[in-house]
Amino acid sequence: MNPNARKNSIYSLVLVGLVLVVYLVRSQMGGSNNPEEFARQKELVTAQGAFLEQNYLFLYYPEKPKLPATLDSLLIALNEQFRMDSPRSEIYQLNQQNSLSNPSKEIQALLRAVIQDSKNSEQVWDPSGGILYQAWNFSPTGASLKDSSNVPALLEKVGVGKILISDSLLLKTAPGLQIDLRDYGRSLALSQVAKLLEQQGIQNYFLQVGRHTLAKGVNEKKELWKAKTSYPDSLARSQEGLIALQNKALASSGDFTRFYQQDSIKKSWLLDPRTGYPVNHGLLQATVLAGDAKTAAILSESLMIRGWREAMSLDSSRKDVEMILVYNQKGRGISVYTSPELKSFLSFPVN
Repeated sequence: MNPNARKNSIYSLVLVGLVLVVYLVRSQMGGSNNPEEFARQKELVTAQGAFLEQNYLFLYYPEKPKLPATLDSLLIALNEQFRMDSPRSEIYQLNQQNSLSNPSKEIQALLRAVIQDSKNSEQVWDPSGGILYQAWNFSPTGASLKDSSNVPALLEKVGVGKILISDSLLLKTAPGLQIDLRDYGRSLALSQVAKLLEQQGIQNYFLQVGRHTLAKGVNEKKELWKAKTSYPDSLARSQEGLIALQNKALASSGDFTRFYQQDSIKKSWLLDPRTGYPVNHGLLQATVLAGDAKTAAILSESLMIRGWREAMSLDSSRKDVEMILVYNQKGRGISVYTSPELKSFLSFPVN
C-alpha cells in the first residue's frame, strides 16, 4: 500500500471513530443537546402552575398516565379550602363573621391542628397576626407607628387559641379575629402531593410552591435534588447557591437584603405577634430543613421572631432539623451560621 493510500485509510478510521463517539454521546443524551429533551427522554415529568397565589413546580418520574388529572383535582380542592376570597371556603366564612354553624369535620381538624401548632411554638407562630401590620410602617429608614394606631386593641384580635371548636359551632371569642392559612396550606399541599405520588409508586420527586420545597430520592441524573437559595458574599451582596436535599423539606423566611438599621443593628420588617411590636434582634433570614414541609415552614417563621441566638441554641439541641441563618450583630457586618452537618450539602462556601 502506497503512503497516500495508507494515509487515507487512517483518516477514514479516525472519521468513523468520531462518528461512533458522536452517536454514542447523542444516544446517551436522548438524541438531543437540549436539557429539557434529555429530561423528557428520561421520563422526568414537569408540572407547573399557580397554587394559593404562588407558583409551583413539581418534578417526578416515572410518568403515570392518569396522575396529572388526579394531581390537578387535588390542587383545586386544596386551593378552594385555603382561599381567603371564596365564599365557598369555610375559612372565608369564619373571617366574615364571629361564628360558623355546622362546620365540616375537615375545618374542625384543620383548626385544631393550627391551634396546637401555634401553642407548640409558644404563640411565636400565629396565622392571625397579620392584623398587627395595619399599625406599622416599615421602610429602609425604620419602623414607625401609623397615626392613631392602637396596638393593644389590635393585639386583642390576635391568637388562634381564641377560636372555640365544637361539632356544631366555631366561635371566635375575640370579634374581628382574622386567620390567614394560605402559607400553612402551601406546606400541607406538598405533603398531600407527596403522598399521592408515593401511592402511585413514585419515589423520586421534587416539589416546590413559593418558599416551600420537599424532595425525595434522586433526579433523572441520579443526583440529589437541589434547591436554590440566596446567601451573602463577603461584601454582603446577594448570591445564589444550591442546597442538596436528601429526603428533606426546606422553607426559607426573611430576606437579608430587606432591613432597617436601629441602634447599630440591622433588623427585619417583622412584628412579634405576642407583643405587636417589631422584633429587636438582627436575624434577617432563616432557612430550615426538616423531615416534613409543615415543620420547616413553621420553624423558619418562628426563628425569625425568636432571633439568631435562640435559633443557634435550638440547632444544637435538635437533631431533626438543620438551618442556615443570616444575621447581624450590633456594630458588625452580616454573618452566616450553618448547621455543621449541612455544610457538605451546600454549593457555596461557609465559615
